[in-house]
Amino acid sequence: MPMPVIDLKLDGDDAWTDIRLADVVDCGTVVKMAGLRGGMGSGKPSVAIRVDLPDGRVAIVQTSLAALETATRALVARYGSQVT
Repeated sequence: MPMPVIDLKLDGDDAWTDIRLADVVDCGTVVKMAGLRGGMGSGKPSVAIRVDLPDGRVAIVQTSLAALETATRALVARYGSQVT
C-alpha cells in the first residue's frame, strides 16, 4: 500500500474549502498514534494515526516518520515551538 503524502498548509485558514461544515464529523479530542519500527517498505519507521469515528468505524492513515518530522519542523518554523 503506498504511503500518503502529507499535504501541509502552513496557513490553514480556508485550507479545505471543498469540505462543507455540515459534512464534518466530530471525532472528539483523542488522536491515537503508533510508531511502526519497520513500517516502510525500505525498513524505515512509519507512523500510524488512528481516529475513532462516532459510528464505531475507525480511520487510519499511515505516513513515514520522515514525512511527519518534516511537516512538524515546518510548522515549528512557522509558528514557533509550543513545548513548554
